[in-house]
Amino acid sequence: MSLFFCLIILCSCSSNGSSDTNRAEYAKIAENRTAQDLLDDLFIGSDGDVESLARMLNVTPSTIDRIRKGKTEATPKFEEKIREVTKFYYQNDQSFIKLRSVIDEEWGWYDSVLKFYKLHPYWFWGFIILSIIINNVFWLNTDSDLLGKIASYSCLVGLIVVVLLLIPWSFSYFFSPSPVEDQYVGTINPVVEQIS
Repeated sequence: MSLFFCLIILCSCSSNGSSDTNRAEYAKIAENRTAQDLLDDLFIGSDGDVESLARMLNVTPSTIDRIRKGKTEATPKFEEKIREVTKFYYQNDQSFIKLRSVIDEEWGWYDSVLKFYKLHPYWFWGFIILSIIINNVFWLNTDSDLLGKIASYSCLVGLIVVVLLLIPWSFSYFFSPSPVEDQYVGTINPVVEQIS
């Protein structure tokens, strides 16, 4: 068991030194790519969720589509914003969920609860594995009466978790962000895009 904890500590210590190098590499990649390519990366990472991407960049979905498809080009100021957002995306394991949790103004506490397993996978799976280990240790060293208590306790914990997940899901359902109002479907937004 102590070997397991030593391996965890060594792995976490060794990754800190390389993270600065990775950040610099990701920043360099973002600087060398065009705004169109960067928007493509964000679009693919979002699984086509142009609404949340538009909210994070403070533009309309049609503007993103035009720039992404090469019909227009981003203004220098907007291009810089795209680079900043993409750098953060690259530096956080290309996780669109992490990007949204930090940048999207419509991200709520209920989203953090419902997406906890994606935001903090090590904590989530660590808790699951620890629960299984603890349950198995009790199961192996108990008599049948205690086993019944543990089984009922596990069911009670499962029921509490389901009820606690229903609350954020309800908030997510009723308070989800409204669609972005797209005023630039037929015309370009001169503040963020220009004709090439």
